[in-house]
Amino acid sequence: MKLINKLLVGICLLAGVSTASLAQHSVTVDVSQNITNFSFTNSAGEAIKDYNPAYSGSYALGYRYSMENGLFFPAKLGMRKAGASYIYDTSNYIWDLRYADARLGVGYNYSFGEFAVHASVSGYYAFLLKANQVINNEHYDIKEAGQISNNDFGVFISPGVNYSVSEHISLFLDLNYMMGLQNLETSGEQESANKLFGASVGVAFTL
Repeated sequence: MKLINKLLVGICLLAGVSTASLAQHSVTVDVSQNITNFSFTNSAGEAIKDYNPAYSGSYALGYRYSMENGLFFPAKLGMRKAGASYIYDTSNYIWDLRYADARLGVGYNYSFGEFAVHASVSGYYAFLLKANQVINNEHYDIKEAGQISNNDFGVFISPGVNYSVSEHISLFLDLNYMMGLQNLETSGEQESANKLFGASVGVAFTL
């Protein structure tokens, strides 16, 4: 019995080494064009859908661990802008937010020749660097005033395509949907969360 256990452990170790030897390590760089908005619920529990989206950009530096069976594990560090606008009576409200964020996820890649399709799900954590609110051309620093949470977290869902330029370089295009799960309000009487639709283009360098 002990011999069988040792053989099983040895097979598992060999399988792990074999899988590791077939894995690929890549560094990624990407830029994105995004449409951002808020999911907002007022103190009466009513969802307000009259917010207008903001158009902004983001960029990220990442690492991707890809396995032979198609699974891959992406990680990213990046900067992105967020915000929206809202018109109430005669007042125009504009929010301009800036975040540093980190993402970690899992995905699957299916290759056919030089092309591949993939999809991934990543959790993210973001720290608020800047938060300005403009009300009829009057600027307010709502981060310094403590009127917005400094932390945000949620989920990115990203389907996309790859094209291998060479053995060590590939180009990719991702479509991104982000759903924030953190309430940005600090008053506790209402709730708002970030949401985003966007597209990323980038390059991956296999090490």
